Amino acid sequence: MQHNFTEKIKEILETHFGEDTEQIFRNSELLQYLNIKTVSANRGSKSRGSFSNIYAIYILIEDYINKGFHFGDTLLMRLKKII
Repeated sequence: MQHNFTEKIKEILETHFGEDTEQIFRNSELLQYLNIKTVSANRGSKSRGSFSNIYAIYILIEDYINKGFHFGDTLLMRLKKII
């Protein structure tokens, strides 16, 4: 599915991944989900009901990076420490 925001997603990917952009875009289920959910990005506010799901994904990724989950300590291990 191609729409106005698809080009913005690909532009961001191009900045970070260069010639691998198309392959990454095609093969990433998360990027495909974001592409589908951003169809209404250029429409009125009433058509943007699914953006809360995108924000939830953003928070998960932000925590993953900022709290060092990608350096060995898995999310499951951290949850066990909390519980």
